[in-house]
Amino acid sequence: MSIVFLILLLGLLSWKGYLAWKRGRNTYVRDREQYQSLWEYLVVNGATEREARKPFLARALTRAFMPLMRQWRFWVVVGVLVVLTALTACAQNTDYVEVRTTQKATALQRYAYKAWYSESYRIPLAVSWYLTKEHTYGRNQRKQQTFQPDPDIRNAVTTYDYMQSGYDRGHMCPAGDNKWSQQALEQTFYLTNICPQNHNLNKNDWNDLEQLCRQWARKYGKIYIVCGPVLRGSNHKQIGPRQRRITVPEAFYKVVLRLGKNPTAIGFVYDNKGQSQPMREAVCTVDEIERLTGLDFFYALDDKTESRIESHSSLADW
Repeated sequence: MSIVFLILLLGLLSWKGYLAWKRGRNTYVRDREQYQSLWEYLVVNGATEREARKPFLARALTRAFMPLMRQWRFWVVVGVLVVLTALTACAQNTDYVEVRTTQKATALQRYAYKAWYSESYRIPLAVSWYLTKEHTYGRNQRKQQTFQPDPDIRNAVTTYDYMQSGYDRGHMCPAGDNKWSQQALEQTFYLTNICPQNHNLNKNDWNDLEQLCRQWARKYGKIYIVCGPVLRGSNHKQIGPRQRRITVPEAFYKVVLRLGKNPTAIGFVYDNKGQSQPMREAVCTVDEIERLTGLDFFYALDDKTESRIESHSSLADW
């Protein structure tokens, strides 16, 4: 959206600049024809070509820009576009939710989140978004939504690939974080945002963590979240029909960042199993999760801050 406002601003300035240049040029040409005697007088009396041109240029510039300076409506529009561009650029905050990966993945930009999708594993390696206090509320309901193949992926996963697998279609970016927008809510049901997840984990511990993140967003105003699968070793369980196999992760991670006066980050890892896992035992540092996954989180932070917050995690800090 900020790019749209910036294009409008540049277009407006370019159009007004062209009109000003045209006025100035016409004034300069007309005055040189009308006051040729002044030009000749200045040159005859020792003025250089440049000095003789100054009166004509000064009048041309005045004629070019004075009408523009008097157009208060024009400056109001410019001001509004500048403010909107700045606000939307700040609101997007895409840098803090970017993820670096050395693995082959397709980056998918959605309205409210970004996913790095592995076409070999057929699950996302990471999904990131920022969550504001306002985003934790909304009237749109997930009951009316159905899981959909991603339109940007060839040979995309379908909901039938999960049938009789014994696993839930587990959201990475949760529908509950996106009830503020119908479009955002619908896109969370793309299967590039989904992983095979144990039912008990999906409905209990993982859901508890999602609820906690919403509480933090309300408390701090805005947080940044990245989550995805943990793939341990090289032999992974798979589900789905032959030729359309989907990798089942051994665990799931989630990292959360808050900024402000005291930037803080925390990580969690939950095994993809049915047994209850106390949240305090799931807490990990961001550094540990980066080693587990081979991903790099929150690299837009300055190095000193990133090093400090990624090496320490405690629920007590939140």
